[in-house]
Amino acid sequence: MIDINFGSLFTIELLHSYYKDQLCPDFSISPSNQTARTLGGHQIIARQYFNQLITEVNSTGKVSPPKPFTAIETGAQFTFFMQLNNPVFFNYTNLSSAAPNKIYYFTNRNNNISNGKTFLSGKIAAYSAANTYAPGDLASNDTGTIYRAIGSSKPGNIFNLTNANHWVAVDKNQYLSETDALQWMPSISVYQLGSPQPSVNISVLGYNSITTTYTQSVFSKTIAFANPASLFTLDLSFLQPGKYSLTVNGTQQWIYINDELNDSKTFAVIDIFHDTAPVSCSLLDGSGALLSPAPHYCIYFLNRATIWKYILASKQSGNINDTANLYHFANPASIITSLTPIPLSNKALNLKLTLNNHDYSPIACADPQRLVTITKGTDTYPCSEIFLNF
Repeated sequence: MIDINFGSLFTIELLHSYYKDQLCPDFSISPSNQTARTLGGHQIIARQYFNQLITEVNSTGKVSPPKPFTAIETGAQFTFFMQLNNPVFFNYTNLSSAAPNKIYYFTNRNNNISNGKTFLSGKIAAYSAANTYAPGDLASNDTGTIYRAIGSSKPGNIFNLTNANHWVAVDKNQYLSETDALQWMPSISVYQLGSPQPSVNISVLGYNSITTTYTQSVFSKTIAFANPASLFTLDLSFLQPGKYSLTVNGTQQWIYINDELNDSKTFAVIDIFHDTAPVSCSLLDGSGALLSPAPHYCIYFLNRATIWKYILASKQSGNINDTANLYHFANPASIITSLTPIPLSNKALNLKLTLNNHDYSPIACADPQRLVTITKGTDTYPCSEIFLNF
């Protein structure tokens, strides 16, 4: 009789602050073709359960601590694709809309540990007075608290994180942002130059496992053209699928190479590595045994904040107030707007409408199905219009 004992290898959890339970049900997660073969060869099962991807490996369960029957080598890579199933997702998520060939890239090599969680997104950068911020942008302070911009700021101004007219604190979770976006490129592509050039200098940097940075030169070449050219064929087919830094004639960009994405509409790629460093990449202990508890990785989406515009059918002036006193409105009016953006959520706020000396509560909250834009001062915001039959 053969004993089969499966132990937990790692778990990936999708969270979203739009949902009242924070659990994000909007994606399907599947392994790449190469990873499917790797999983099979190592007797690893990967299954999605609602908002989690759970992996378990056949192990020596009666030996303490248990080890995988098939050793997982240092440098092992497990790649998964995230397919978006909800067409309204971008309406209630603090991200810009999908762009051609743009994907989000998540990996435990980011070593992003905060608030008791290990995040697969990159770290939110600290606030800098030298940067330009638009409504919706994120920044962190020196204690790790994440702030959302509710007003624009430019280099040299005084609109730092303490300015409540320009920033609002969120929490200490690490949310994905546009800094996690990469340009997907096929391994052989036609590269467009801005103008005809006599030659191109190409440099590609990959991940350096010693420095844990993208500083490892994997390709460098100069191509001279017979005549100035505005495009050329870029052949990177010798590279392993993954993230790279590509520089062409001094212009750098982050790219992702994987020809499995040729015919898919992939929202994001997740790369889980078993490396000796950083600590977030350790799937096993120094003896090759399973960790207890097993690594639990998070991808956290932040809900979009919009200006809420209430339109009263009676065209009479009314007042809307938040009983929790968190959000405020331009009262009284027949078209009442919030003074600041309000995060969208499927957990309703307790708002009260006062009209003709009568109180109506609760009233409808913003629906992510409908978004327009509104200009307040010099900033343009997404706007949620809510029609009230009063």
